[in-house]
Amino acid sequence: MYLYKRLKDAKIHIDRSYAEPINLDTISENAYLSKYHFLRLFKKAYGITPHQYVVNKRIEKAKELLIEGLSVNDVCLQIGFDSVPSFSILFKRQTSLSPTEFRRQENNKSNFR
Repeated sequence: MYLYKRLKDAKIHIDRSYAEPINLDTISENAYLSKYHFLRLFKKAYGITPHQYVVNKRIEKAKELLIEGLSVNDVCLQIGFDSVPSFSILFKRQTSLSPTEFRRQENNKSNFR
């Protein structure tokens, strides 16, 4: 139970600071665990690595911001990326659509509602 609380606290930390530079060392230190032990426990508890969790969190927030109408550049900066091309490549890898295509698709869906 004690380790689960540490993992939950680390996950909450990621949820709050996903847009900031974040790495395994920082997260595991906040959980008071070695990074390798933390990595194993996190993956066992949540089914994905902390890095995958951060990426998923950023992409989900990016989707929200794109639907709200923010530019790709603004979204990129708000979710913690320094480079629009690297953000766009990762977004497309995760969603099968570029950020612009995603926004267009979502706008078309909302026009039919």
